Amino acid sequence: MEFFREFSQNFHPLSEDALNRIFNILSIKKFPKNYELVSLGQKPTNIYILKEGIIRSYNIDIKGKEHTKTLYTPVITSGNLGALIKNEPSELIYECLTDCEVLECDYHDFYKLSLQHHEISIFHYKILQNIYIREESKILELQMLDATQRYKKLQENYPNIDNLINQYHIASYLNITPVQLSRIRNSYNY
Repeated sequence: MEFFREFSQNFHPLSEDALNRIFNILSIKKFPKNYELVSLGQKPTNIYILKEGIIRSYNIDIKGKEHTKTLYTPVITSGNLGALIKNEPSELIYECLTDCEVLECDYHDFYKLSLQHHEISIFHYKILQNIYIREESKILELQMLDATQRYKKLQENYPNIDNLINQYHIASYLNITPVQLSRIRNSYNY
């Protein structure tokens, strides 16, 4: 679980005791491309730390069009936090866009640990802060940047993304059509 040890250092240093307590509720899982970690309407139970691969969260509008909310790449947390906290069915689908390797953890087991151990509670809080900042940043990008700027930013954050996932998913994440994405890519000789 060296991977988790390094991951945790990015948020809050944990003692060996705290690490061992968390190790006991973690498992390493591998999922194939197109696997749904969370299906629409499913009550999720797990959170994930992405070690390898790309996951997306998305929903489908009444016309059947998919809207990608988030792209998850290593090393980042994934899971439908809103549905987990509210204990409600998911309004989002979480799908592996590539073969993925994750650390999987039952959210409620982790939450119980955070209530019992102060340093795990701080770690939990730091992760939630990170998720909030990440989501706020995405909202600001959609409001403040045009499609070309959003694409450039995506390229900076995920340098090889064009070679890893379908262009349709990239366009959906950028909130543009595949045709618009093609024009942007052609104008910059991507």
